[in-house]
Amino acid sequence: MTAVNDLITYAHRMITDHLAFGTTGNLSVREKDVLWITPSGVPFEEVDRDNIVGVDIASGNVIEGHARPSSELPLHLTLYGRRPDIGAIVHTHSEYATIFAALGEPIVPIHYQMALSAYQVNCAEYATYGTEQLAHNALAALGPNDRAVLLKNHGLVAVGPKLSSAYQTALDVEWMARLLFRARCVGNPRVLTPEEVDHVREQFRHYGQNPQD
Repeated sequence: MTAVNDLITYAHRMITDHLAFGTTGNLSVREKDVLWITPSGVPFEEVDRDNIVGVDIASGNVIEGHARPSSELPLHLTLYGRRPDIGAIVHTHSEYATIFAALGEPIVPIHYQMALSAYQVNCAEYATYGTEQLAHNALAALGPNDRAVLLKNHGLVAVGPKLSSAYQTALDVEWMARLLFRARCVGNPRVLTPEEVDHVREQFRHYGQNPQD
């Protein structure tokens, strides 16, 4: 199954790309009415077909696999249930994004690359990990067109139509957080206006080998 293969591939990248450490963080992919999610407490390098879990999105019941699903299953179920445009979710504890989550501050756009994710990456109110409250807080802070949200004192959630795009968003946001942190060490960086970011989004529509127009 392509979804499961993709999940294994990107799970193995989480440590080498410095998006997680140990067993922190999780990933999932939506495939019709099923979400495939990484297992609870299993090191990313050990994620394979034997421990990937299939969960029915409507009921939340495990329908395939013998491992326990990630403790953040409520977060994944809530986002898939309320955002039909989301096809994959990447939850990280990457260092610089988590610094801003610990501060309870949004990651603001000091570089136009932010336009691919949101105007800014908002920070959801704190709730204990793995709870329905955390899931609702994340949904409330994630704008209707946003692809990333911080979880206060916790980490980052990146979403996308497919796993490759959600994972790239996680990488982009971590880069932006690192840039913002370092710029603040030197001075007070200029923040792009919403209008400037909107203009960049329009430019991105014509970028690359397969532009939208």
